[in-house]
Amino acid sequence: MEFRNPHYIIPPGSAKQILSHPFLKRGVTELAIFQEHRYAFFYWLKWTRENENCKPPCLVSLDWHQDLCYPCETEKKWLSELDQSNDGEVALFSWAKLAGNNDGHILSAAYLNIIGDIYVHCRQGTFESNWEDEELIDINGNKHKIKKFKTHKELESCLLASDETKVYFDIDLDFFTLNNPYNGKGKKFTYMEKEEMQNLLSIDNPLTEWIFERLCGFTIATEPKHCGGLLKSNKLLDIINRIYFKPSIFTKNCDWKHKKLK
Repeated sequence: MEFRNPHYIIPPGSAKQILSHPFLKRGVTELAIFQEHRYAFFYWLKWTRENENCKPPCLVSLDWHQDLCYPCETEKKWLSELDQSNDGEVALFSWAKLAGNNDGHILSAAYLNIIGDIYVHCRQGTFESNWEDEELIDINGNKHKIKKFKTHKELESCLLASDETKVYFDIDLDFFTLNNPYNGKGKKFTYMEKEEMQNLLSIDNPLTEWIFERLCGFTIATEPKHCGGLLKSNKLLDIINRIYFKPSIFTKNCDWKHKKLK
């Protein structure tokens, strides 16, 4: 497909904001927000491409689902043929060729070495075998560790003891649902209490501080269907907005609230 301008195309309905770095005195980071979680692939690729001489950041993801489906041979072929320098092609690929149920973007990104090792705190996993560590070999022969965590404390203990130096932080808002009939659990949606969300994501939380010290990009998937509707999804996003940002996301002069309070 020929694009009017292949360098300034983004996935449908997505938006990004350039922010100062949450901890470093110099430098910036970007926040990207979208409904479909697979669009994170576009932004991870873009950010890694802009720093192509560096080892790709690890991924820390909070999600109800694991989203860890391996690319099949056909998908690997598509990935190997993707023109990573063309934003239009990558946006189109993210929309039309990544799995529409949003469960293949993480390992597709790992297969192209766009992200490093993978750490997912999630709720999906019926059997103990679902929580075992895994490994993916990427297109260049590099190994990517895949680790899954049932609790925030387990994730914190692992990461604080790791030697990771760069992080993409990824949140799917359905992580903050507990019973979720759309995901096959319970008859109606229930949600994490607001205070628990605030404590979990607080900049004073040791894991959050560790992540933000190493932050190279921040992605948020709103996924309204999995959150009980658009209004519920927007309410969850607003809680995150009020925790981290002032003034609001996508307003002029938006920046990290904790930096403005200093």
